[in-house]
Amino acid sequence: MAGSSVQKKKMAVTMAMYFAENGYLPTPKEFSNDPIRPPEIKISTIRKIFGSWSIMEKYTRSFCPDIMRGLTNVKPKIIDPLKELNKAQTAEAEKEGANGKSI
Repeated sequence: MAGSSVQKKKMAVTMAMYFAENGYLPTPKEFSNDPIRPPEIKISTIRKIFGSWSIMEKYTRSFCPDIMRGLTNVKPKIIDPLKELNKAQTAEAEKEGANGKSI
């Protein structure tokens, strides 16, 4: 049985915020295993309200286009800034000044 329009709108907004927080659209399996997913929403709830995961995605994209713009199904790479900083080489300090004397 499909959910009411109020239920669909509320769930679409919640899911759009979740997708924006993650930065991508996860698969249903990734969503189920995600510890930060909205606690009141499960795959079974999505199937009861929308009928399927793909219909929920399409409805959410059409109902919240500003939030969903630019999101893809590809998980973004997480870069550790400290590791990147350690990889970067530091510049050599000048041993002599412009006039040839030691600094």
